[in-house]
Formats: sequence, C-alpha cells, structure tokens
Amino acid sequence: MSTETGTSTETGTSTQRTDRRPVTRRFHRRYLAVVLVLAVVAALAAVVGSQQGPRLRDVSYDATGLVSRPAQRVILTANQALQQVSADDVRVTPAAAHTVTSSGNTIAVEFAGPLAYDRDYTVTVANVRAPGQRATADLTAAIRTGSTDVLALVPGADGAKDRIVSRSLDAGGATTVYQGADISEYARLGRSLVVVSGSDASSSVDVVALSGGVQDPDAPVEHLTLPSSQGRVTALHVADDAASFGFEYADTSTGQSRNTGLYVVDMTGTHLPTAIAEDGKPQTGAVPMTVGQWAYVPRTESALVRTGSDDLVLVDMSGRADPVRLGSATYLHGFVGSGTTAVVETGTGIERLDLTDGAKTALRVPAASTDAAVLGRIAPLTDDTYLRVLGDVRSDGTVSARIVRVDGGRASRLPVTVPDDASVTAVCPSPNGQFVAVATKSATDELVSIVDATSGALEASIDAGSVDWCGALPSGDEVG
Repeated sequence: MSTETGTSTETGTSTQRTDRRPVTRRFHRRYLAVVLVLAVVAALAAVVGSQQGPRLRDVSYDATGLVSRPAQRVILTANQALQQVSADDVRVTPAAAHTVTSSGNTIAVEFAGPLAYDRDYTVTVANVRAPGQRATADLTAAIRTGSTDVLALVPGADGAKDRIVSRSLDAGGATTVYQGADISEYARLGRSLVVVSGSDASSSVDVVALSGGVQDPDAPVEHLTLPSSQGRVTALHVADDAASFGFEYADTSTGQSRNTGLYVVDMTGTHLPTAIAEDGKPQTGAVPMTVGQWAYVPRTESALVRTGSDDLVLVDMSGRADPVRLGSATYLHGFVGSGTTAVVETGTGIERLDLTDGAKTALRVPAASTDAAVLGRIAPLTDDTYLRVLGDVRSDGTVSARIVRVDGGRASRLPVTVPDDASVTAVCPSPNGQFVAVATKSATDELVSIVDATSGALEASIDAGSVDWCGALPSGDEVG
C-alpha cells in the first residue's frame, strides 16, 4: 500500500503542499514592526513639533505687484494648522501699513499701498502656535520688491522714426520697444502697447504685441478701425487690467472737427471704438460725451470725466454699471495712489473727492504752496502729501519754475534743478509715489528727470518729452 504525502487521487494531479504558517507569521511580525516604527516616528515628530512650535514652509508674493498696486499680499504657509493670527502679531520692517488674515496653515499679510522699489522687507509673525499645543514660534519671511522701468517717447531726428524706449532705473541705457513715424501718444496695455500716430487732421491707432518687453516680430500689428474715415485721436488712457482703453476722438472727415468726445475700445469684445454717450453709457453710433479732462480711476474700469460743461461723472467704461454724478469741478489734478480719492479744483478751492461716496474735504494748502503768480497742477502722493509746480514771471515774460512738496501743513521746495531756459511741462508720480518724473522743455531740448519724491535726488534722465507714468494723470483739451 502506497502512502505518498501530497498526492491527490481525486483530480489525478500531484500538488506540493507547503506549510505557509511560518512565512505568514514572519510577514505579520515585520508588518507590526514597521507600524510600530512609524508610530514611534509620528509620536516623536508630534513631541518635537509640540516643543518647537510651527515652522515656515513657504512664502509667496508678486514682487512687481507689491510696488505698483495696493492691496497686494504676502502669503506665509506653515507646516501645520495655526491658531488665529491678528494684526498685532505681525511686524513688517521697514514699516508698512498692512492688515492680516489667517486660515488653516496660511497667513496673508495685505499691504495698504505699494511698497518701495528694489527693497528688502522682513515680515515677522510672533508667537504662532498650533491648536492644542503649548509651544510657540516666530515665523520670519524675507521678501524683496521689484524694480521699475519707464517707457518714454524719443522723437526721431533728421527724418528718423520716433522710438518708444524702455529705461530701467537700476541700470543705464535704454531699449527700443517700438519705432514708427509721427507717434503722438502711447500706453501699456498688459503685454501689448497702444500707439497713436499721425497728424492733427488724421490719426491711426495700433495695438502692438510685445515679447520680452519689445515688439514681437512674429505677431501682426492690429490696426483699429476708427469711427470715421478721418479723425484725430488724443487723451489716450488705458485701464489697469488691460480690459479696455479710451481716447477722445474728433471726426475731421469734413475738414472740421465734429462729434468730438469720449470713446472706449473693449479689448474683451469687438475691439471697435464705441462712443460713451451723454448718458454715460457705451453706445454704438451715439453722439459722444464731451470731455474737458478724463482718466481711468486707478485699478478700475471706471473713468472720472470732467465734461465740457464742468460736470463730474464717474463712468463705467464697460457699461455694466450706471454712471455716478459727482457734482462739478473746474480742473482735475490727479488721483491719490489708492485710487479711491481724486484731487479736484472747484469754484471754492481744491478738494479731495472720495469716489466711493462723493464726500469732499478741503486740501491743505500752506501759504508757501501758493506764493507764486503761476500755479501748476498738483501731483498727489498720499492723502496728505503732494507736489506742485509754482512759477514766477521774469521781466522778459518767461516763467521761472520750482517744485514745492507739501506734507500736511508744511511746504518746502523740492531741490530739483530746472534750467533757466526751460519750462516744466509735467510732474508725474510713480505708481508707488516713491519717484516722480519731471518733464521740461526748452526751445531746443526735451528732458525727463526721474527724481526721488522726498529728497529730489536724481535717479535717471531721458531725452524725451514724457514717460508713461504721466498716462495716469487726467488729460484733455486744457492740459499742457
């Protein structure tokens, strides 16, 4: 009788049976060992974390946005969830006004206004802790803001083309961005450039694509179709979000200017100029609203318009909101950097106009800021600080100009040299108010000097008539 272990006679096949229990036990032991090790590591990490407190895992920010726009944020991300953080827990060095919000493991530090160019800042959050833990820690983030450049129009000499050049303030030299004949105005439009060319009788408007900061040679130039076969384009302005731009247009096809007023080009739509009608709404074929001065309100799609009859109207250039009537003014000087306040001149004086509710407060004008025969435009820097050009008339009828800086109730001369044979044509603050472009013109020369808005120290100079910072100032028939 045969008794072979592992033989199955029912199936007619032979299978080798092996006792797997020792292997299974070894696997279970190894698995439990791994689990125990992981548990120990996790427990140790929790102990260490509870003793050390949270740590900074990541910092994110837009270096360019921090110097050009308000309400920009620096986001600090910790390695674990945090208890609520308040503004008192956060210190910014050098000091800058800010608010703080926190959620989960992130802390958002939002700045009230643009920061200084090309500067190191430190953001420190004190005594942060994770929920249920005793240990606290300080989170410290180092950030560096971006630098800036300006665009300037350099007229061509001896029949050469005009050039729009880019000049960085932290490096010498200039780069040609675009060149063409008879350029009269230009403005940045996101990653493009809007260029107005031509004569007083006939203008053209082109949208030029940029690549690497200069004209893209592979992208076609978009030539806009204007409202009539011939017309003059002036007072070009661009919305900060690049969704639209506008200008004043006068139909000259009959040899006389007519239907002169405000037009908008919606870059999210047809790209066709549309009249802003007298009711403050974009309307194809309408008679346009007459304009004395106008400009986009910074960081919005709304425009502040002083009409030909000196009415003040806040116009939504997209047409989605109704226009807002804000009384009247005889002159628009400019906007405070935050964009919610305009400086306007009325029959009773110079006032700050709150564009959110129409409230007006008198602007402080120390005696030294009005002690001259010629009073120029005010260039606002903050709610209480501005620059103004004053001029004394010489015996030969020319004007000797100087620039005054007003800080609250105190006025002092900004030490900027203006050549005796030149006049100041514009004073244009940078987006963050740190610098100012002073444009001067003589019988033979045009020059833009970029100076520190506080000390007057020269940062750069360009042989040009103006820079793109001036595009933020209200312009129109009475400017210049």
